[in-house]
Order: sequence, then C-alpha cells, then structure tokens
Amino acid sequence: MENDTLIPAGEALAEIERLLDRVDSRRSGVDAKLRLDWVRQARRVNTRVGALASVLIGEADRAQAAERTSGTPLSSWLGMGETLSRREAGGAIAQGKTLQAHPGVGEAAVAGRVGAGQVRAITKVLDGLAPQLDPNQQTAAEQVMVELAGHLDAEQLAKAAGTVLAQVAPETANELLETRLQRDAETAQRARSLRFFREGASVRFDGSLPRLEAETWIAQLDAHSEALRRTAIEARDPASELATAEQRRADALIATIQAAANSTPAPGVGTARVIVKLDYQQLRSQAAAAGVIGDDQPLSAGELRRACCDAEVIPAVLGGASEVLDVGRAARLVTAPIRTALIARDGGCCFPGCHVQPTQCEAHHIQPWWAGGPTSINNLALLCHHHHGLVEPARYGLRDQWQVEIAGDGLPQFIPPARYDRERKPLRHQRHPETPPHPWKGNSGGESLAAAQTRVKQVGAGRY
Repeated sequence: MENDTLIPAGEALAEIERLLDRVDSRRSGVDAKLRLDWVRQARRVNTRVGALASVLIGEADRAQAAERTSGTPLSSWLGMGETLSRREAGGAIAQGKTLQAHPGVGEAAVAGRVGAGQVRAITKVLDGLAPQLDPNQQTAAEQVMVELAGHLDAEQLAKAAGTVLAQVAPETANELLETRLQRDAETAQRARSLRFFREGASVRFDGSLPRLEAETWIAQLDAHSEALRRTAIEARDPASELATAEQRRADALIATIQAAANSTPAPGVGTARVIVKLDYQQLRSQAAAAGVIGDDQPLSAGELRRACCDAEVIPAVLGGASEVLDVGRAARLVTAPIRTALIARDGGCCFPGCHVQPTQCEAHHIQPWWAGGPTSINNLALLCHHHHGLVEPARYGLRDQWQVEIAGDGLPQFIPPARYDRERKPLRHQRHPETPPHPWKGNSGGESLAAAQTRVKQVGAGRY
C-alpha cells in the first residue's frame, strides 16, 4: 500500500539535508533550459519545505513542546538555536498557528499544490469569512479556496470571497458579501492613522487609509508622477534617468502639496462666502422697492430668488424660523444653491462640539441615496469628513452608532449610541437652539450640548 512508503518528517528532512550537502556547486556549463528547470524545481522544494516547517511549528506550539522540554516559550526556543529576531520568530509562530486553524490549506501547501503567497491570501479570506459561516461552511470554504488555487494567483485569491460565498452559501451570498465588505470598510476606518517622524532634514511618515480614499490618492500621485517623467524626458533632462519610481512619486506628492498651498479653492468649496439671511417678506419688500418686481406681484420663494439672483442679492431664501424655502432644483449631487442653504442653516459641521468650517465639510444624506433618500435640504446635514463617517448609515447595521435626523424645527440633531446614553436623548450643536421634543420619544425632550459634553467627550477622539 502507498501508506507503507511514508516516512516520518524527521527522516525526510534529514535526507533532504544530506542530499543538499552533496550538491555540486560547479554549474558553469549547464544548459539554459536546464537552469530554468532547476530554478522551478528549487522554488517548488523550497515552498514545500517552508510549508512543512510552518506546520511543524504550529504542531509544536499547540503541544507546548518548548515549554515542556526547555521551560521557555517557543519564540525564545527558536531564537536559541538560530539567528532569528524576536519579530521573525513571532511571525513563524503566527504562520504555524494559521495553518493549524486551516489544516486543509497546510496539507495542500506541504504537497506543493499551494504556494506561500497563495497560503497568505487564502487564510486571510477564510479568516474574514469565518464570522459569517457555520463550521461546515467554513470547511467547505477552505476546500473551495484550495481548488481555486490551482488556477488563481495570490492576488486573484485575495478577491475570491464572492466566489466562495456563492458556492458555500448561495442563498445568502450577496448579503454575506455586502456585510463582509461593510465590516472591512469599518475596520479600515477605525485603523486610519498618519504619523510623522522628523529625522534631520527629512520627515518620514507612515500610516493607514481606507482603501477607497487611498486608491484615489495613489491614482492622483501616479498620474502626476507620469506627467513629471514625460515632461523630463521631453526636456531631455539628464537627471530624470536617475530618479526611481518611488522618488518620482515623492516628487508628485510634493508638487500636489505645493499646488494645494498656492491654488484658489473652487467657489463654494474653499473660498470665504458671505450669506445674507432674509425672510421672504423682507426680501420681497426690498425687491419691490428696488423695482425688481411689482408691489402686488405674487411670487413663490423660488421665483423671488430667481428674480434677485442676477444681482446676486441673496443666495438662499429663508422663512421666519430659519426654514429654507427654496434652494433650486434637486439633483442627485448637492448643487451650489443647496450647499449655500446648508451653510446658512448649519454654519459648519453640525455634529455636537465640532468647529470645522463649512469649506471643509461634506453634505451628508440622512436617508441614503441608495435607500431612496432625496437630495433636499430636509434630508441633508453638513458634516466634516470624520463625523460623516461616524454617522454614515450602512445597509446592514453592525455597530451601535450615532444617528442624525432633522428635528421638527428643521435643524439637525444627533442620537447618541446606547453605550453613551441608554435613553438616547438627542443632542445638537451649541450654535443651534435647544433640542425640541424628539418625534419618537414623546415629550421627553432633548439635551443641549452644555449638559452633555462630559457624557460624549470621547466622541471627539473618534471612538466608535
């Protein structure tokens, strides 16, 4: 039987070492094709031996072999017999634990059916899917990923979650994939960071950005970098050949920083704007006195605004209670008139305690566009980038989060998570009046920022 030919791992490894000691180092006359064959074979052997080492490390860690024999953790034991750093030893143990958690992947790697890069991609996808699948589905997902490794490389496997879900959970695959993507996005948002290290005449930095924003940034840098490279080539600049791709990307970042520092922001986005607030009757009287309209001419708020807009008399028409009467035609994207009305109403980021100016804020759809929410003033709130992410509703609720709504008086107010306030009393920015009774809380009333600053002080630090 085939099992009779199997030998212990130790004997196989000893035989491999013995054969490696006999390898002839004289290869000057080797045929080119044979060289390539050897390269392929050496990589295959290296991958299989590396996988076996990881599996053996995982087994030794699970059996606490190092503690029982030497009284030290496995990470210390590895460093005692090899020139391994603590970080390298920790990485080896982590890889061993990963293959212990996914024995099918480990077996395929030792057999040479899965490469090292594929192992990393497969286990990352499986770990990401694990919270959504039962044990039987997890086992099936592992088998599917190993089969896919037969014709997909590591990068393709890293994107195969949808394919796996379609096979192991076809009825709920779309929902599970959407939930996973949402969880990944929220994890990336929480993990965002940017650190600077001043080192002599240089500043080194590293960090982490959510994928969507980072890809946009990378695309901008690469486009600028390519433009700089082409310009240097056309100018026959001899120094251009000395710049590496990383240096060109750094040059592109410097150029965009300088351009941002010297450019004039687009109207309504980066410039200071003066917004004059007039109620309907006041504007109508002044327009009539100026001869723009007749004394007894009946006009809607929109018609009155359009009659005055040629002279840029007023960008928004407001009612007596700061209610925006008209901001122009609604569209999917926020138009300039709608943004003007938001600035007039909110005055900047309207999250309690935030003082980011309107020029650095985004218009947030309270009821998402994908859920049928209109682009209208009573469905929008002005928020900075940070607080926009804090209240953005997801298709599938995975966390206890802040919510924003428009109160009965037309002003935005925020419902804190239950972990901050079990009663979830609404809060609003100090630039706005006290919160009116909440529409779904009866007459319980609201809470001003001054009365709640201590309770929500952690929000400013970006805690979810």
